[in-house]
Amino acid sequence: MACNVFPMSQPQSRNTLIVEYPHTDFCMNRIPMRTLSRLALAAAICAQATVAWAQTVPPPSGFPPPGGGPPSGAPPGGGGFPSGPPPSGMPPDFPSPSGATGSCAVVGPVLGATDFGLTAGQQVADVTSVLLPDGRVRLYAVAQGVGVVSAISLTAQGVSFAVEPGVRLPDGAGMPRAVPFAEGVRLFFTSENGIKSAVSSDGLTFTQEPGFRMTAAAAGFTNTPNAATSGATVVPLADGRYRMYFSDLARPGGTPGGHLVKSAVSRDQLNWAIEDGVRLGAGAPAITESAEHPFALPNPDGSVTLFYGKNGNAGSSNRFGVYASTSADGLTFASETLAVAFANDSDALRLSDGSLVLYYGTFEPRGNGSGITVARCPY
Repeated sequence: MACNVFPMSQPQSRNTLIVEYPHTDFCMNRIPMRTLSRLALAAAICAQATVAWAQTVPPPSGFPPPGGGPPSGAPPGGGGFPSGPPPSGMPPDFPSPSGATGSCAVVGPVLGATDFGLTAGQQVADVTSVLLPDGRVRLYAVAQGVGVVSAISLTAQGVSFAVEPGVRLPDGAGMPRAVPFAEGVRLFFTSENGIKSAVSSDGLTFTQEPGFRMTAAAAGFTNTPNAATSGATVVPLADGRYRMYFSDLARPGGTPGGHLVKSAVSRDQLNWAIEDGVRLGAGAPAITESAEHPFALPNPDGSVTLFYGKNGNAGSSNRFGVYASTSADGLTFASETLAVAFANDSDALRLSDGSLVLYYGTFEPRGNGSGITVARCPY
């Protein structure tokens, strides 16, 4: 396998190398040129790409080969990160996504602003995923000023995507979470400081269900600086009920940190009763640092692994990123592991081959903007 290495031509990106990985599902990676020379950096990235390529799983028969391009008529996906300034409140020199460390192995960016026709620098965030019957993956995400949009993977590996035309939910719907059920898929999303839902039989055309699934008042968030709720993540329970996990959500312009993860239970995914206590954050039995926007992964043994973002924990040795914690009863989470540094708003998916991928939002701090990245995780 060979790597093609060359500088970006755009004036704002001349301190960046692009490394293409031919004959793989990894479209490209953007690497900041800091203290390393171009040649040394290129050699290091080529070595990394070779290892990643060797570890890929061939797609099942019937799928196009990696690098084969999107289906006829479909717009290309995987354009990477757009340009734009780093978000406020972030440290000035945090590592780029390609240099992040954690238990998950970062593959690279899969979707960015320009893939959805946005101006470079606008945001694509809050990803959620579903596994389709043919083994491919559908991603839903929020495109700034547009609403909830979607893209479909080109192979069962779930690392390169073609954008699907249209809008799934209008602008104003945020932090979607997809929950498949017998008749289709339900999207939980934030709206008006609470959690609402919409259903679809084909995963593309959604009808909003009346009322709220959870309000800030019911969650106990009305007397806090973070008086709203994040998107809900839902797992089935052994007794036929469902458990929802969610966090509070910072107001626009608010400072990072101080978030709590709570839970609620339901028999129909429509009417939810808040459970006592705090799962993560201040007041939790063990993990008391700020935690936000959780995703719940049910495990075969009945335990639950929560992936969640940590940011704004002053004085903590923990890095900003997505962490994972597993609970036997789904209520008490006692220990945590860094999954991916410099990341947030994650969603995990078990692929058809049994491997686990983590989709998440990140921000390349040196001018390439925000977008969706994928990593492979040993869970």
